[in-house]
Amino acid sequence: MHWSRPTATTLALAAVGGLVNLAIVFGLYIRAAYPILESTGDVAVLAVALFAVGAIAAFASAYTRLLTPALGWLAALAGTAYYELTTPMPEWSEFEGYVIVDGPTHVASYANTWYVWLALALFAGVLEFGIRRGYGLGERSLRNLPELPLSRADLGRAVVGFGALVGVATMLLAIRSGLPRLATALAIAVLATAVAAVPLAALLARGLLLPTVLFAPVPYLLVYEVFVTTDSHVHILLFGPYALVLALAWALEAVLRSRLRGWDGGRFTNHNAA
Repeated sequence: MHWSRPTATTLALAAVGGLVNLAIVFGLYIRAAYPILESTGDVAVLAVALFAVGAIAAFASAYTRLLTPALGWLAALAGTAYYELTTPMPEWSEFEGYVIVDGPTHVASYANTWYVWLALALFAGVLEFGIRRGYGLGERSLRNLPELPLSRADLGRAVVGFGALVGVATMLLAIRSGLPRLATALAIAVLATAVAAVPLAALLARGLLLPTVLFAPVPYLLVYEVFVTTDSHVHILLFGPYALVLALAWALEAVLRSRLRGWDGGRFTNHNAA
């Protein structure tokens, strides 16, 4: 596959994406006088992270013509802005040196979990690539993406790499929510990696769609955890058993499609392999 050099337009769109993310988040921070604005160091770190999320999502879509990275990030940003603007502004106070907040802080939840939005946007992009390339849905507009079938090495890197991206984001989210033990955090990372890797492997290796459809509750639970921090991480630990459910769905769809419709993997499989 030939990787072309990013055009000036692609780089400009990436920069615009980063600046849009920065402008909206900090605009909402200023509107409600969030205390983080008083710390130059915290503002600088957050600004870099926010710019990176918007820029990477916009770059991924502009460079490859995949829609979901940019649209997924924009949906999260727009939803956050909507709820921030339509709910009462938080009220701030101090008690013995601690900042006390009364009211919802949606934009802070969005900003401080930037890694979740980045991971989900890129993961969705890989799923979109598999579906569009494998089933010929608008694939002519795609750019700078490999052909199918993927080699075993590329398939392994894609499944493990993007699955781990979701796994690490989930672990960081659990730690932010007050996870007390490192061992539990690492277990969550492994389980979240597994539950993301199964539908990705089923799609890219055999073109199977049911595991991807059934994967939908996973990002929903992550978004729920972002905005409604829970006291228990049991629902995230259930990602492990749910990975087995997705694996069973993989096997079931493979059997049904091969027996009822003669599905042999289509573009996803190398039919010339010995």
